[in-house]
Amino acid sequence: MPIKAAVMGLGNIGRYAIEALEIQPDFTCVGVIRRKESLGKDTHDLRGVPEYASLADLEAVSGKPDVVLLCAPSRKIPEVAGDLLGKGYNTVDSFDIHTGIVDLRRTLDATAKEHKAVSIISAGWDPGSDSIVRTMLEAIAPKGITYTNFG
Repeated sequence: MPIKAAVMGLGNIGRYAIEALEIQPDFTCVGVIRRKESLGKDTHDLRGVPEYASLADLEAVSGKPDVVLLCAPSRKIPEVAGDLLGKGYNTVDSFDIHTGIVDLRRTLDATAKEHKAVSIISAGWDPGSDSIVRTMLEAIAPKGITYTNFG
């Protein structure tokens, strides 16, 4: 039985999250949660996935998702993730404010454990995959110059 994932937000990250979910045989994207004023706009980016104004609306149709991918701006992640974890939802985000990652982990970890949920944070490009590659290259060439070009 595939893992039921909901995507919250349809910016660049949300669009790519939908694309990634549709090619994974062990996942199904049950819907995208968007602001009410955005419903019906940019429907081509939804790739046929239904859109909802709230998680409650999505659940009324598809049941509770196994995981909610938080594709909102990083500054909103602490509040949104904390609220969802407090209700027992598992979350994955791409929080990228480097100076706030340790505090976010500490806070969301405690909330997740208290409500028997899982919180995966900063699962994006940087921090994330790019950080791992950069660390590996620094281990291989510790006296080299390492920098990342985001362009």
